[in-house]
Amino acid sequence: MAYLNQHLNVRALLAGLALAVIGAICFALIIWAQNDTKDLIGKNRNAAEMHLIEQLLPPEHFGTDLQLDCRLLSDPRIGRNMKLITARKNGTIKGYILQYSTARGYSNPLILAASFDADKSLYRADIQFSRETPGIGDKVDRRHGTYLDALQGKNLNNANWDVKKFGGDFAYFTGATVTSRAVILASRDALSVLNEIDPSTLTRCRIRN
Repeated sequence: MAYLNQHLNVRALLAGLALAVIGAICFALIIWAQNDTKDLIGKNRNAAEMHLIEQLLPPEHFGTDLQLDCRLLSDPRIGRNMKLITARKNGTIKGYILQYSTARGYSNPLILAASFDADKSLYRADIQFSRETPGIGDKVDRRHGTYLDALQGKNLNNANWDVKKFGGDFAYFTGATVTSRAVILASRDALSVLNEIDPSTLTRCRIRN
């Protein structure tokens, strides 16, 4: 009987050790998969960020071999930790990229990014993130039309920053007035912030490439 009990105890111990080894292997595989997925997500985000920068700072307008300086900007008018990128060549500022958000849309937040000339006139705007209603609010998106082209060349002094329904210079989509107006007012706020701040006083951030 003692021998049988000892044999059973050994088998139980071996079974426990086997389960522990299997558990450790499974845990290691989970950690590896998470890290691998994290790296893949990071690479995709980096690629998307660089693609956006290339779209907003086209070389035919801003030039080539630009040095990009990234800073984090927080302001209640445009949101927290928005990226402000200053593009220079040979020490001369060629333009800017600024992320900005607004809670004026139907489904918040609405996050945009725009490039600006050295004189801080808006060059090109695009929507980075939107929850606006498909087929209605998303009409302002570049994937669905050219509405955002109306912002090109505009600054705080040469445009009345509102939609025509409210006495401004900009068109709007019937049924999507809220979204149209949100984009226009948010872009005005982005221009105001850009004209007021000194990028050198802001915390640096990374440009991924």
